[in-house]
Amino acid sequence: MNVKELSRQEYTNRIIRVLDYINQNLDKPIDLSVLAHVAFFSPYHFHRIFTFMVGETPNNYVSRIRLEKAARILQNDSKPSISDIAFKCGFDNISSFSRAFKRYFDMSAKEFRKESKGIFGRGGIRYSKNGKAVSKIGKHIQLINNEFCSVELKQLIIMDTKIEIKQMPVMNLICYRRTGAFNQIGLAYEKLFQWAAPRGLLNTRTKVLTVYHDDPSITEINKMRNDACLVVEGDVQVEGEIRKSHISEGKYAVGYFEINLSEFEKAWNTMYSWLSESGYQPREASPYEIYHNDYKQHPEEKFIMEICIPVKPL
Repeated sequence: MNVKELSRQEYTNRIIRVLDYINQNLDKPIDLSVLAHVAFFSPYHFHRIFTFMVGETPNNYVSRIRLEKAARILQNDSKPSISDIAFKCGFDNISSFSRAFKRYFDMSAKEFRKESKGIFGRGGIRYSKNGKAVSKIGKHIQLINNEFCSVELKQLIIMDTKIEIKQMPVMNLICYRRTGAFNQIGLAYEKLFQWAAPRGLLNTRTKVLTVYHDDPSITEINKMRNDACLVVEGDVQVEGEIRKSHISEGKYAVGYFEINLSEFEKAWNTMYSWLSESGYQPREASPYEIYHNDYKQHPEEKFIMEICIPVKPL
């Protein structure tokens, strides 16, 4: 590895630390100087480097992640008040939150919560072809595939499968994060496997997961954070763009599928259709997919997999 590659890898490691710090501290004040310290850069250089590598200024990124978290809570949980959500997402007062929310979503938080009720799908959306989302909420959401807009919902969600509530275990992960449309996650797996294979982390027992951190009805498709992951035992030393992560123990709605690439939207729509009638509510955690085969080895190139959606206990 040459000096240029080592330098890029080091910069990437530092920015990854900052992104993780932000995600873990959204309910607290986040100061530019603190982020710069986490990255081991001066504030001046940190601002320029972060903006170049992430595509947003630190302030814009933090504000967007906070607002999108608030929107997910508004959609999924009717119990907390809007002011409680604002403080939980790191806003100093309800006035600043209200102004920022309306500026970003083109409607008030109260209107957003009302609009979300009764709309089908993960966080108020239904999926369309190519891993894109069809949504009616917010000016920042990309409205894609008009051919789906007039299709009756029942045509999108019919899939015969087994779905149950299960207690899922803690899983330690190594992962490669890709920002963008979730149907492009294969590019992240290429990077992850290239790193893992020479370290003996790939075998017939290796569990492979995709973790989704954002809601496509809220976050622009090109800014969605998706992790290609391997389950690992013990403490694996990571480097570069490979990071450590974990999935917490908890209850999940788990659906079992054997599907091809074109059927992922139906599978997810089926899960949320079932969830909407089950009495269970999604909880604040990331859903994920577990793959039980190499689809290229399947005679029909199908994925044997589970979709796992975190839910609150009844």
